[in-house]
Amino acid sequence: MKSDIFKNPKLNFLELRYVQNIPDCTKMHLHEELTITAIKKGSLNLIFNDTFLELLPNEIGIINNNIPHCATINKESKDGYVLYLQKEYLKNININFSFSYEIIKQKNIYKSFINLCDCLLDNKISLIEKEELFLSFCLILFPFESKSNNEQIESTLALKIKKYLDENYLEEFILEDLAKKFDLSVVHLIRVFKKEFGLPIHSYILNKKVHKAKELLSSNMPIIEVAQNSGFFDQSHLNRSFKRIFQITPKEYQKHIFSKC
Repeated sequence: MKSDIFKNPKLNFLELRYVQNIPDCTKMHLHEELTITAIKKGSLNLIFNDTFLELLPNEIGIINNNIPHCATINKESKDGYVLYLQKEYLKNININFSFSYEIIKQKNIYKSFINLCDCLLDNKISLIEKEELFLSFCLILFPFESKSNNEQIESTLALKIKKYLDENYLEEFILEDLAKKFDLSVVHLIRVFKKEFGLPIHSYILNKKVHKAKELLSSNMPIIEVAQNSGFFDQSHLNRSFKRIFQITPKEYQKHIFSKC
């Protein structure tokens, strides 16, 4: 049975579990965390004492913490995802889910959830990108308490965040670290930055790294060293990111430059 788990101490407020062949879980149980569940094929029957709900592909199921439940499947059910979220963390970022359980039938939300799960399970995606994608998903799924702020103050704040990123983009950090530095919630942080610069924070950092790599390529540094010195996991990560922005591979770019020398 193929399975996978994402769990990282720096993002200790969430855990993701994936299983290809979904087993029955017929014993009533509960979780201390809020859980979000989705499947790609078949159906999942969620049972809450005297209530029965069917979860289908293109839907997600949300079960609040400490709600007794069990689940059964049909024989064709495949590719199940369960995301466990600490309620204390959700409370700290002003997320409030007050229902015992709910089935969300909006296909765009389902697609966003599957995209988030795939991102979390991809070892070549940075923690800051995983965290930002998680928070972006939360923004479309849960109600937030919104607090208005003076636009000029927010613009100045965004510039300070950008300056910090420009100076520290090669460092490994998560959004919570950055938010604490500027005394913001993580939700406020990503909203302020994207409103001012039109990019998520992880995309801005990736752009900085790619342009750093371009600079190093121009010095005729070996590509594997360029990847290491510009903050990429490996050469293939650099290749994908570089081509996405410049429509050419690092090798092709370097060859083009030095063929004219």
